[in-house]
Amino acid sequence: MQIEKSPSTVFNLLEDKTGVLLNLDTLVYYSLNRTGAAIWEQIESEKQVSLDDLARAVCERFDIDEHSARQHLRAFVDRLVELQMARTV
Repeated sequence: MQIEKSPSTVFNLLEDKTGVLLNLDTLVYYSLNRTGAAIWEQIESEKQVSLDDLARAVCERFDIDEHSARQHLRAFVDRLVELQMARTV
């Protein structure tokens, strides 16, 4: 599965390393904790990123096993898709 940012979504990284996403089409915003902001920055930095690549990056950066990382990432990506902030291809 490949994940890509929706063109209508903008991201603002805050001083405390948390962030906020805003979908300019729906005017829905979504607050991100530090982990979510770090993941979003990776999604945003590439045209498409795979769930596998995200899971590896999360495991390298945070103290989490790959199985748990995949579960949490899948839920996070599903929420982003639901809010039309990202899409899977």
